[in-house]
Amino acid sequence: MGGALARAPALALTLARRRARGRNARSNAVSDSEASRSESEKNVESNPAMSQDVSAWLFEEDKKIQSNANGANGVGDAAEGAQRVREGSSRHERHAGHYLSKPYAVYRIDAAGQRVPYKQIMTRRQLLRDTDLSPRDLRRIDPTLGQTTNTPAVIVREDSVLVNLGVRIIICAEHALLLEPDTMMSMNFLEAWTQRQNNASTQSSSDGMDVLPFELTMVEAALQETCAQLENRLEHCARRYRALERKLQTGIEKTTFDEMRFMKQALVQLESRASAVRDELLETLDDEDDIERMTLSSKATGEAKAEEQEEVENLLEYYVQQTEAVHGATEALLENTRDLDESISVTLSARRLEVSKIELMLSIASFAAAIGAVVTGIFGMNLTSTFESSVKAFYLCTALLISSCIGMSAWLYRLCRRRNIL
Repeated sequence: MGGALARAPALALTLARRRARGRNARSNAVSDSEASRSESEKNVESNPAMSQDVSAWLFEEDKKIQSNANGANGVGDAAEGAQRVREGSSRHERHAGHYLSKPYAVYRIDAAGQRVPYKQIMTRRQLLRDTDLSPRDLRRIDPTLGQTTNTPAVIVREDSVLVNLGVRIIICAEHALLLEPDTMMSMNFLEAWTQRQNNASTQSSSDGMDVLPFELTMVEAALQETCAQLENRLEHCARRYRALERKLQTGIEKTTFDEMRFMKQALVQLESRASAVRDELLETLDDEDDIERMTLSSKATGEAKAEEQEEVENLLEYYVQQTEAVHGATEALLENTRDLDESISVTLSARRLEVSKIELMLSIASFAAAIGAVVTGIFGMNLTSTFESSVKAFYLCTALLISSCIGMSAWLYRLCRRRNIL
């Protein structure tokens, strides 16, 4: 008992030393983790590519945690690590614009013409910084948003002009960014713009005429491509209408109704599109601030500035007239299509009336024949009479039955004609 009491102080001292070593180890581990965390934050902030890798690892860790929510103890460590990365990377990415950023494929066109237009991939943040736009303005022409697909827009800001008329383009004083460069309309726009630039340079060098500013050239090229697309769609609908008219002269088939329905839908969409483009141009034309700011690269004042504004107004008015002409022609063609549809309905109604008349005539003949069937049924009963032994009576009854049926049919037919039924 005395030996046990003598060993008690030594045991207590040993336990105290172990607890002290444990506390020192935990504090060192915490300081190491904080140091590694600060080092990782510095690496993420200095390397955007690393931030994307870290975010990808974060999402993978979240998936593992969700799938193994009731798993082993290692899941808790993974969740803690993922939470630390989220807290470190999201703060950087919220400021740097890389968090869940959308990549945009754009075509960069240089205003000075010193570099051939080339394709590049830009994030949303890079696109906003390059054009000095706000996110609200970018949403008006964002190709990833469904509501901007059929919504024309011409937005004029202090340092840029945004055009969404089928061709989506951001125009600045020194360059332009063409969104969705792989679409057919964008390719046609690039081809038309290149040809326009070559013609303008040749004409200016030969005649000494002033060339339009870069931003107005881009706006005019976009408007020209939009009007050309509307005119092509109108011409296509006009060809289909003429082909449908020729087909109706030979007969009416089921395919004719399908063709008519598709053509009416195409004309309604074309009319709506032309009206929307025209209204957008008129709204821009009525805004004096937009007209004044559209010449981004101009430093003119006074009378020269007034001439530039007049040039912008003439440009917009010309394409307003173009879209108005397309809209009017589409309305006229749609009205003709509706008239043709009504004429087809009248023709079908006339055919149905003829069929009804034939059915009525057959019903009259059937009624008259039914009266003769009643008489023959009476003579066909198993009762004897004096007519069985007479040959003349047979021919007489037959003649009377036929005459009665014909007379009854003629009387019913005249009755229907008098009452305008037939």
